[in-house]
Amino acid sequence: MGNIIDALMGYVFNRRQNANTAPHSPTDHPEELPPNQLPPPNHINPTAKLSISSISTISTLKSRAVTRRSADVTSELDLTTISIERRIIPPVETDILPSLVTTTEHRCSDFYIACRTNDIDKVKELLPRLTLSDIDRLEPNGSTALHSASYHGHEEIVELLLKVGVDRAIHNIFGCLPFDEAKNDKIKRLFLRIPNTDRFLSNTGSIEWDLITDDALETAAEIRHDIQSIYNNTSGLTSIDKMFEKIYKNYITDGLINFDGNEKIIRFFRKAIKEKDPKWIIKAYTAETEFYKILNKEIAGGASRFQNERRYIITLLIHHPKLDELTYVGHSYRVLQITQDDLNKYERNSCLMTKSFLSSCIDQKIAELFILRKEHAERGTIMPVRTRVDGTIMKFWVMCIYHIKHPRTALHIENSSQYANEGEILIMPYSVFKIKRINHMKPLSVPIDQKMTQIEFEECDPFLVNTR
Repeated sequence: MGNIIDALMGYVFNRRQNANTAPHSPTDHPEELPPNQLPPPNHINPTAKLSISSISTISTLKSRAVTRRSADVTSELDLTTISIERRIIPPVETDILPSLVTTTEHRCSDFYIACRTNDIDKVKELLPRLTLSDIDRLEPNGSTALHSASYHGHEEIVELLLKVGVDRAIHNIFGCLPFDEAKNDKIKRLFLRIPNTDRFLSNTGSIEWDLITDDALETAAEIRHDIQSIYNNTSGLTSIDKMFEKIYKNYITDGLINFDGNEKIIRFFRKAIKEKDPKWIIKAYTAETEFYKILNKEIAGGASRFQNERRYIITLLIHHPKLDELTYVGHSYRVLQITQDDLNKYERNSCLMTKSFLSSCIDQKIAELFILRKEHAERGTIMPVRTRVDGTIMKFWVMCIYHIKHPRTALHIENSSQYANEGEILIMPYSVFKIKRINHMKPLSVPIDQKMTQIEFEECDPFLVNTR
């Protein structure tokens, strides 16, 4: 069991590294230079914008910096045979609060130096005195404290930073995330989500979608029309700027003030207001807090309180032009755990409408890793089914494959996510899919004879109504 998970993790860890195409010399890397020395200008990401008062990086996912990085685990499986549709990992712009970068000197912070030199005592001394924005600071050399600790393999410091809720989705001067810069797989493991998370798994699907037949497209079209009207401010009451403000002031700081992890996402929504950029909402959504669970449950259930604010979130993620670069067309994967009675409801050519945000993966093996880690954490087994004492099946895993055909139905949010290794494809609410086929498949990464049920969904064309 452990060997299988380790091998699959090795594949997932190397996936982003293998997608990189423009390596730069380790001698140019900010972590290989003296702390206050900038890399040569000709080796800086050409889309990066550097100044004394503010430093921001627009990433086109350049390569990992150092060729000395290698996987700790040798795969025992053939992890190179999978063929999937893949887009270039999309660009992400990251800006740090200008007030946190000194305007008088090119000096890295004491906290960054402590993280870089593995001065654990100093890090523990400074942490309680710093805000999360202080900790997230992009230093004058184009690196962050988390990048540095990750690059140099300072395990305890990386753990401390992740525990307090540091932003994992800041890009350094070369366009790399802290996860990309990890010295080895042991450090990369620290960036994984807890194994029993349900983010890419579902027990019933009841919160995720409505099974509908002939009127699915009409229902979705009506709701999408309302959302478009909100974005266009047809009523003249709520501009885009006001949407950001109302989401923060009403929903986040009032309606969700007591949920677990609220303090970790408030700063993201403050940044969203400041910059009028919905990418900060994506950062909040991907953080491992109760926020995304509560949001989806309330959207699906039609909760009346703060309904407008939730509609604003949906509106911004579906229509805001700053997210055009994240649009995704292709296949994505999500896992469902259901009973046979539940499965019987899924009939070929029937349609369903998503009624919440739906997290899926760009790679089937990532979805399978979620199954294995969850099963191992909860039951210590890799069996894709749960059986009663008499051997009859209670619940079994189903691999859902979504064929996304239209722009802005889904976003490739990997480079804005707090968990970049997940390769997340976020499917929007009120999207309609048709069940094309239901069959059985052997998991790519689990060397057992048992097969999983596989359901293939194809997005319906929005202009076709009452068509099966």
